[in-house]
Amino acid sequence: MSTGFAFDAKDQVRTANDIVDVVGSYLQLRRQGRSYVGLCPWHDDTRPSMQVNQERQTYKCWVCNEGGDVFSFVMRKEGIEFREALELLADRAGISLTPTRSGGASDATGSNNKKTLYDAMAWAQRQYHECLLNADIAEPARQYLEERGISGHSMARYSLGFAPGGWHWLLDRAKSTPYSTGVLQAVGLAGISTRTGKPFDFFRGRIMFPICDTQARTIAFGARILPELADNRSGKYVNSTETRLFSKSDQLYGLNIAQDRLSAQRREAGAISNVLVVEGYTDVIMVNQHGVENVVALLGTALGSRHIRLLRRYADRITLVLDGDAAGQKRVGEILELFVAEQMDLRIATLPENMDPCDFIQQRGPEALQQLTSNATDALAYKVRVETANIDIHRDLHAANQALENILKTIASAPRLQANTTTELRLREQQMLNRLSREFRIQEDEIRQRLTVLRRSNTQRSVTRLPDPEFTTPNTRIDAWEQELLEILVQQPELIAVAAKSIRLEQLQDDTTKKIYAMFCQFHENGVIPQFDRMLTHLEQPALKHLLVDLDERSRLKAEKATEDPVTRLTGLIQSFHHRKEEHERRQTSAALQDESKTEQEKIELLQQLYEKKRDRQCNFASTDG
Repeated sequence: MSTGFAFDAKDQVRTANDIVDVVGSYLQLRRQGRSYVGLCPWHDDTRPSMQVNQERQTYKCWVCNEGGDVFSFVMRKEGIEFREALELLADRAGISLTPTRSGGASDATGSNNKKTLYDAMAWAQRQYHECLLNADIAEPARQYLEERGISGHSMARYSLGFAPGGWHWLLDRAKSTPYSTGVLQAVGLAGISTRTGKPFDFFRGRIMFPICDTQARTIAFGARILPELADNRSGKYVNSTETRLFSKSDQLYGLNIAQDRLSAQRREAGAISNVLVVEGYTDVIMVNQHGVENVVALLGTALGSRHIRLLRRYADRITLVLDGDAAGQKRVGEILELFVAEQMDLRIATLPENMDPCDFIQQRGPEALQQLTSNATDALAYKVRVETANIDIHRDLHAANQALENILKTIASAPRLQANTTTELRLREQQMLNRLSREFRIQEDEIRQRLTVLRRSNTQRSVTRLPDPEFTTPNTRIDAWEQELLEILVQQPELIAVAAKSIRLEQLQDDTTKKIYAMFCQFHENGVIPQFDRMLTHLEQPALKHLLVDLDERSRLKAEKATEDPVTRLTGLIQSFHHRKEEHERRQTSAALQDESKTEQEKIELLQQLYEKKRDRQCNFASTDG
């Protein structure tokens, strides 16, 4: 399907958006040789398996076989169509797009257009922020933040805002903008009354905390009601509803700011990149305000596997900074098995009773917090301490056995060690069992045997990555001959002049390769060499981009080992094709000759046709070869 934009516009946007910069805005990349590598966002990647090729402006994951260019990456990551990806990347590069006359049928400003949704959130964030800074009605909000000790610099850095208490403050301001009520509903800023059917502002009388993705785009809001406006019907904090832009299980407050510090930690020789996870927005802001920048907060939900996988892209260790109350201690037990299963280094830092991170750093300073987190207990030691609290593990054997069983059940939630398990993970498990052997004075072999039994008894849980048909190559078992043809053409596109004389499009069997070959032929007919980057820009379907990148990668690997040049390979391939076609026709003719229903004259005509086709192919091939 055409987007309604000319090739030159697409090429301009592609050229203006370096794929390393774009992919690097979604996940951490590091240079490896001539390419960049990072953790693939589409499977549970623990070792960087995504490769980004800056020279070819492509990416490929060698584990889950995802690949493409800057457009297909944004499409896959944002869950959008080509047109929206083109618009987002054009906006990123400051390029104004002009649709061609025949295109542009889709709604580029509607509530289903992702760029429009991002723009609406950015607009709303500015309205709330300017209100907090300048409006008389926001004076109570400014006083509250000042009493909490939040500085003007922090208000600006986190773009804090204020939503006045009226029912239509934001809706009224939106009347002079492109953002309709439907758009504001789509991003969770407006609701519709079930009683009157009229729209209203979703946030009223609240301090606004913008929630941003790792590209610093506002995707949601957390909102705290002013104390004087609170009542029994209003929660102290509310978050945006789940929208096309926002899922609370996929986001963490403050990560857009913390990621810079985490990246710097990873660059330091021998350093461990450690992210602090707290519970409140003001905790993040106050801790950051005191110079500790590697801090994020949850969004009103329990820490889950998707949070851990997100943080693993930026940090080597996660330190939970828990309030010193019973509820904080309970939460550790609920997520400990999850961390073991995800094989992530987890540490627990417990604050003094009745203190939260905001209070702690204000009263005791950043050095005290640094010491607390540096001495944080690792997850297993914490589990052992909780399970063995108030029991004598060397005398109360029944209680000790129960405690050990509970600990081993937690360890058993981790995947079993396999032949390809990393040395680091093997060492970590070995250290766990050594420690338990010492603590409980039981032979390590006995503990390991019990762990094996528990693992076997667990229901095997595996997450199967379902392919997205929009992004998956339509036919992954391409005919070897046709694949070889396309690899040669990707490697040396000017050879399409030779291929087009001998191989017609209808002679190919695979629908996918037909589409790619048709594009080579189309460029050739228009007098343009079908170079790889031109082909990639022209294609809009992600699956075809994926196939072209795969062909490019394979062709370059083969070229390094090839003993024949591409011209010789193509000549041999064409000969092979003709021989294969002749054999196929010979078998068909032979079968027809055995058909007793055909007359002698029909059989003679079949033989004549076979002879003429063979003669024509030999003449055509001789002229091509010459």
